Amino acid sequence: MSQLLPISALNEIHRDLSRMFDNHNGYPREPDAYETANWTPRVDIREDDMAFTVSADLPGVNPDEVKVTLHNGVLTIKGEKSSEKETEKAGYRRCERTHGSFFRQFTLPESTSEGSVKAKAVNGVLEICIPKAEKPKPLSITVAVE
Repeated sequence: MSQLLPISALNEIHRDLSRMFDNHNGYPREPDAYETANWTPRVDIREDDMAFTVSADLPGVNPDEVKVTLHNGVLTIKGEKSSEKETEKAGYRRCERTHGSFFRQFTLPESTSEGSVKAKAVNGVLEICIPKAEKPKPLSITVAVE
């Protein structure tokens, strides 16, 4: 009979596979923050005619401790979710809620307007709105007659 892996081992395998397939399209990453990530918040990315909206589930995370940056077309979200460390002394019989640092990066298309990005946190969800840049309009050139 095969031995079952504990949940924490499965979570670690999932994180390792996610890191392996998330190469950030050749953009450099911050190895210290990424390697020490203990959990990965789930993220949805929506697109409409006007903007991209990134929604990240960050339950229990203080919005003041979340750092959102946009540099050279790469959106970075990182922070830390705190938890009690003394689980045995606090009377816990089971502890499944995740805690620790997190780090996510997304490469944005060139059609974004980096100067007017807005972020807000509501009920444990971080929402980042990245407007699209206006598409250049064709220039009409009058031909001079000589």
